[in-house]
Amino acid sequence: MSWIRRWQNEIGDGHVLGVVRIAMGALLLLQALGSATDLLERGYFGDVFHMPFVPEAWVPGRSLYVAMVAARVLLAVLVMLGHRARGALGASALLGVYTLLCDRLGYHHNRYAVCCFAFLLAFTPCDRTLSVTPAFGGRCGPRWAVRLAQLQVSIIYLASGSSKLADPDWRDGRVILDRFVRYGGEALARGVPPRVVEAFSQPIVTSALAKLAISTELFLAFALFSRRLRIFALWWGLMFHLTIEITSRVELFTWLTLTTYALFVTPDLRARKLFFDPSRARGKWTARVIVWLDWFARFEVRPWAPDHLRKGHAIVIVRRDGSRATGIRALAMMARCTPLLFPLWAPLALLASFTRGGETSVRA
Repeated sequence: MSWIRRWQNEIGDGHVLGVVRIAMGALLLLQALGSATDLLERGYFGDVFHMPFVPEAWVPGRSLYVAMVAARVLLAVLVMLGHRARGALGASALLGVYTLLCDRLGYHHNRYAVCCFAFLLAFTPCDRTLSVTPAFGGRCGPRWAVRLAQLQVSIIYLASGSSKLADPDWRDGRVILDRFVRYGGEALARGVPPRVVEAFSQPIVTSALAKLAISTELFLAFALFSRRLRIFALWWGLMFHLTIEITSRVELFTWLTLTTYALFVTPDLRARKLFFDPSRARGKWTARVIVWLDWFARFEVRPWAPDHLRKGHAIVIVRRDGSRATGIRALAMMARCTPLLFPLWAPLALLASFTRGGETSVRA
């Protein structure tokens, strides 16, 4: 039980959680605006056929439902701004779940998942950074709720992969084939070449894809908790969900999952250093791009005068252990730590593995 006690007593910096809070607020806002759009275009759901989970007497009337939707929009904005963010997260989650309970016809797993993670995030120190009104107590706070959210990610993968494994239609690829038939037009509209859509619509291909999807979900359920496998699991999961987003209609689930991936980021603020040569345009532009894209504050960016170790390099990365990386290895490290560049990490790391240069054990 020692690892449970470590989870209970763990303290960490809240910067990454501030980024997660802003992203979660955006998802809650999109979800609330979707409800508002349905209300304007289709009308109040209670005026037509609906199937509530709760007793009919608990279903709100039109005026109360309009007020609920407006409150969800306001709460989502408060979450993004960081003003009383934890309370706004909890209230948003409860209102969202109550909305789903009022009509099971509008229930989707991804809509519930947004509320679930918003509720868990409300118990984290996510309001201590990137907030218009930062909470008292400094940047750091307890991370036990972060661990619960990580566990929820694993449960989703385990439940999804296991249910697919037990379903012969999923194992044989018939479900994926049906999705390609129904959503192939959307994939074409998003720029996927027709030959690719046609090739992936073959039964033998969809059967292989189904087995790959099942093994991927089961792999991610456990690999995300392994220090050695986590970085590859995050990259593989990113590619997996982006592929689903391109080929299927899953509402906000892709962006929710990628948001929760940030919960697995180690909370070490600027533990790495990026030195750049201010006399080189390439060095200055690379440093500027990293400053713009370093949302998780992984790097301390500083200029330097070339010395016998740095001479000839526009960029030098100093890792957490003090070792230095240049060239393609430095690019791989930048991609590894920068969200928008992260899809490039695996190809760059693979390319770097075939090179001998760009690595030194000299301490900073």
